[in-house]
Amino acid sequence: MSAPVLVVTDDLFFWARIEEAARRAGREVARVSGDSDMEEACRSGGVRRILADLGARSVDVYEWARRWRSAPHPPEMVAFGHHADRDAISRAIEAGYGRFVPNSRLARELDSLVR
Repeated sequence: MSAPVLVVTDDLFFWARIEEAARRAGREVARVSGDSDMEEACRSGGVRRILADLGARSVDVYEWARRWRSAPHPPEMVAFGHHADRDAISRAIEAGYGRFVPNSRLARELDSLVR
């Protein structure tokens, strides 16, 4: 599952939009659907960016951010979620996400996020 962009989301609507943006940009993306997928991606390396849905329940996005952050060559990590969930945003930044994008802006920024 080595892909330049790893997407952590349980929301198939977001996944479809991200996958379409990646196809337009000619980029490879892979969707994580559980801890075993994250383990595999971590072992295989090659991940340059992680887009993580703070609402995902299949993976602890905060714990995995801490793990990726301590990797020898950590990828850029971008979290997305509801703009009013200040606690989740703070936890994400503390865990290692370098940027937060509200769901309301995600569609507008997808092309640049998958490049």
